[in-house]
Amino acid sequence: MGSQLRNMFPRGLKQPQKGFRFSADALLLSTFISPGANNKVADLGCGCGVVGLGILLNNSGKNLEIIGIDKSYEMIDLAGKNASSLSLGQNFLPLEMDAARINSENFSAESFDIVLSNPPYRILSSGRIPEDHSRQEACFCTDNVLEDFFRACFFLLKNKGKAAFVFDSGRLDVFISKLKNLSLEPKKILPVYGKAHKSSKIFLLEARKNAKPGLELLAPLILYDDENKLTQQAMDFCPFLTCNTRSRA
Repeated sequence: MGSQLRNMFPRGLKQPQKGFRFSADALLLSTFISPGANNKVADLGCGCGVVGLGILLNNSGKNLEIIGIDKSYEMIDLAGKNASSLSLGQNFLPLEMDAARINSENFSAESFDIVLSNPPYRILSSGRIPEDHSRQEACFCTDNVLEDFFRACFFLLKNKGKAAFVFDSGRLDVFISKLKNLSLEPKKILPVYGKAHKSSKIFLLEARKNAKPGLELLAPLILYDDENKLTQQAMDFCPFLTCNTRSRA
């Protein structure tokens, strides 16, 4: 059963019937970063576990240890069930905790090789705000929430360790400024476009803790062609997209 569900991934993942459901940006993040063998990885705001589980499936044989952290009990419960159904429970530990409360009382400093996050990136005061509380927390944020994620990343990461994020392109300047203020140096940016003739809506970014400045702007990733079909580039970058064509980009 586990191998069958792995071949279907991300189809078959348990998600809340109401509230926030993952989108293509989480799948892109899971294939953006390349962990080394035996790396220890933290996924902040892991939701139903899609990013961490995608990393495990995309890096089989590397003996990774992934801890998925989310303050929602429902999400953590679903993440654990998803890991179990994919036979990945030995490598994926779901943990109910608010990223803002990560400190030396519950984790050892500099104990992770990689920290990942798909933080909420809609501004709380703009647009229509969902009535569902879980969707509010998953989709909308303030600058303080963003800083909480970055502080947790800095605390957890080993010196020169890697952090990876997916975020709203319209707030790239704010995002980079806050990263650098917390000694997380942006090293790579991948702009993601829904279609070639439209503006980028999201970007993927890799940062390193206490690294020297030096930023590489990668060639753009185009998700769909003019016939609304996934591009070969997108499928090569993230094979999981073929089973999940919903995108925010």
